[in-house]
Amino acid sequence: MFLHDSRGATLGAAALGYTAFTMCQAIGRMVGDRLTERVGSRRLFRLNGSITVLGLVTVVVGPSQFVSTVGFAVMGIGTSVLVPLIFSAAGHAGGRGPGAATFVSRVTTFTCAGVLTGPALVGWLAQVFDLAWTFAGIIPVMIAVVLGAKAMAPAGPGETPTKP
Repeated sequence: MFLHDSRGATLGAAALGYTAFTMCQAIGRMVGDRLTERVGSRRLFRLNGSITVLGLVTVVVGPSQFVSTVGFAVMGIGTSVLVPLIFSAAGHAGGRGPGAATFVSRVTTFTCAGVLTGPALVGWLAQVFDLAWTFAGIIPVMIAVVLGAKAMAPAGPGETPTKP
């Protein structure tokens, strides 16, 4: 509805924002493992988190429906590998065996809670502040996520092992 309400797009054109996001996210997931092997999980997490910030900024400040749609596509690319990399880091942090399973299940629980509460929170904030301001409020959160990438388990060339 952002493209329709804030950028004046028709409902059909507004649907392209979601389509662009999901298509780019799917493409990013298809190449995510190969990119992780090439550049390492920590670097890829920082890169994709930064791409997500760029996409969010483009959506928020984009002067037209076309520019905002491109921003949604960029966000799709950016977010595509973040959750798989987080699950991988959780598995590595727990070691082998039951410890890894425990860490992954905890992260999964928090992720599911976010999936359930996130849209409701965004909707509530959008009613109070407007959807553009709500998206703008997510930008500092994503910047914090990028800065927290040091917690990612190393999994690539040139990365040294550290405790998350």
